[in-house]
Amino acid sequence: MSPTITVIRAIGSEFARRLFIPVAISGAIMFTLLIIGVVFLGTLSQWWLLLLIPVIAFLCIASAVLAVVWLVIRTVRPSQTKTQRTAVKSFVDKLQRLSDAVQTPKIVLLFRIVRDIAAPRKDGFIGSMADDTASLRRDFQALTRILDNR
Repeated sequence: MSPTITVIRAIGSEFARRLFIPVAISGAIMFTLLIIGVVFLGTLSQWWLLLLIPVIAFLCIASAVLAVVWLVIRTVRPSQTKTQRTAVKSFVDKLQRLSDAVQTPKIVLLFRIVRDIAAPRKDGFIGSMADDTASLRRDFQALTRILDNR
């Protein structure tokens, strides 16, 4: 595999993992509160319990999507040494600061990065972010050299 693709996958999987965990936790809290609310309404009238059908159906679909995203993140992550993981994490820290400055919603970032690591290209999201910023370009090239020395 090309070193650039390996770097994109390493960066993408680390960035996606950082974004995935808060999204999954927020979704779990939201669904828990929604189910508690529907059950509470069910105590007022049993007809409200019919609302559990679409809520649980949506919960199952959302859980399946989250499971697929998590499997994609874990599958495409290349094996790395401790030094390589540290270099990837520092690059992702810079990339995350840049994305926070642009104020892109985390859920949008998550799906763009998952798409980028599932089908990596040089002109994908991570590659374009690295090319558009001078300091990230140098860091991306250094990271490519580090991950190429396996």
